[in-house]
Amino acid sequence: MKPFILIGSLLCMLAVSLVVPIESPAALTYTRVKVEAVDAASQSLTFKTAEGEVWTLAALSADLLSGLHKGDTCSLEIDLDNRVTKIIKIDSTSP
Repeated sequence: MKPFILIGSLLCMLAVSLVVPIESPAALTYTRVKVEAVDAASQSLTFKTAEGEVWTLAALSADLLSGLHKGDTCSLEIDLDNRVTKIIKIDSTSP
């Protein structure tokens, strides 16, 4: 009887792990960057870090880029494939 309970428990755990999506954390987060350029056609964002590095990366979706303009200050999350996955505009007057 005990082997059946053990097998049933293992199958339940396997089924739950297949159904529940695992959220992957951002590979990199920049808390304060300046937007240098937004290219909606190629779905890319060019930004400058606080250290002065300039990067151009693809955005995960075009919706992320809507409302962004050159000079905006943002916080970015970048995934393991070097794609921008989250953008939060920051008020330029905030510290």
